[in-house]
Amino acid sequence: MPPDTVSALTPPVSFALRLAGWSLALFGLFRVPWTGVHIFLPATQAQAAVGAALFGPSSLPVEATLACSGADALALCCAAIAAYPARWRTRAAGIAIGTVGILGLNTIRIGSLGRAAATPRIFDALHVYVWPAVLTIAIAGLVFGWMRIADRPRFPRHERSPAVASMQPGLPLVTLRFALVAVAGLVLFALASPLYLDSPRVLAVAWLVARASAVVLRAMGVNATAAAGMLVTPNGAFLVTQECIATPLIPVYLAAVLVYSPTWRSAGFRTLAAIPLFVALGSARLLVVALPAGLDHPPAFFIHAFFQFLVAAGMVCGVAFWRSGARASTGIRACAALALALGFSRILGGSYTGAMMSLTPITMDDPQGALTFLPAFQFGLFLALWIAAFLPSGWARFLCGASLLTAVQIAVGAGVQWLFVHAGVAPLVRDIRAWALIGPALVIAGVVYAAPPRR
Repeated sequence: MPPDTVSALTPPVSFALRLAGWSLALFGLFRVPWTGVHIFLPATQAQAAVGAALFGPSSLPVEATLACSGADALALCCAAIAAYPARWRTRAAGIAIGTVGILGLNTIRIGSLGRAAATPRIFDALHVYVWPAVLTIAIAGLVFGWMRIADRPRFPRHERSPAVASMQPGLPLVTLRFALVAVAGLVLFALASPLYLDSPRVLAVAWLVARASAVVLRAMGVNATAAAGMLVTPNGAFLVTQECIATPLIPVYLAAVLVYSPTWRSAGFRTLAAIPLFVALGSARLLVVALPAGLDHPPAFFIHAFFQFLVAAGMVCGVAFWRSGARASTGIRACAALALALGFSRILGGSYTGAMMSLTPITMDDPQGALTFLPAFQFGLFLALWIAAFLPSGWARFLCGASLLTAVQIAVGAGVQWLFVHAGVAPLVRDIRAWALIGPALVIAGVVYAAPPRR
């Protein structure tokens, strides 16, 4: 065989052989009885506990065994990454991200199967068809996404000029790294929820937040007291628990610190700054009890939705400065966009919500009002994001995006209602609030970036 033919066949053949070897090794290691009993069985039981916390208790008694561990999917994902010709540091990062992603997805799988156990038809469809397909697609997406990142050219810091940066396609590597670290952090944050939601130390921080809020409210002239986490004001009493201060913004903040800090020393200082920062945010969240009477919603509504509003405002300001740069006109545009969103919610939000609810009525409990407020909030956020950064895209795309958002809201509402009626599965409040923020951003990304340009 000619030498050039051998060299042409070597890389794919070598990768295939390494993939087979790593797969056999990991499948064998994961099926060793000691590994199953001491590693995967406790991990599966922990996933079942987290799944029950996310989706609620199982509708029928369901035992989480080693067959539910996701070990085979994890072995396949890790084998593909380990076999790929990349630096070991890059492979280690890929294996870590893949492990978190697969275990997190498997946790959702266990929780959803537990909720659907009382409906055999839905349970069988999810167990036999839907979840195997989802896991397969997830593994492929994780592995191929990691391969694309691993294959990107890397330049020394002193060579990263604008000309060099323009040679790298797609998102900047640091932005993509932040997105991956943030997603991994959010998954770990959800998996660790049984730990911090029952932690006495986190409860002590929550009580500190309640006392600090009472002090500030008294300085503002509001008669407020706090004892054992109970904040008492003329507008009512509010119990501050671990859940009140455990916001998903924490892993996102830490991801930004890890990715964007220039040195490990600055990363350490910024990590320590997270404690007073989120204590201050928790206290600010409780200060909305001083809002004047006459608003459409009670103070408790704004307390529960505080971080949702905060992230939405941050999204509008961030995308405005990203598109137009840091100057005074950009800040004015961002403030005008936020004012427009508030005006829409105040004037037309009720009518828009009524129209949506007539198409997809809600029959499930909505104690915090997150589901009822979802349509108006999403459309207001869509308006604000568009005015702040995407006006040059044209009114045709704006109308297309608004129509698409309305259609998505109807489809999601109908799907949520169907799952609740037929499977007894209701979304958690934090899932509703997350979708409230993600939905308009995805619609704008699809309309502005995925749609073909006009000719």
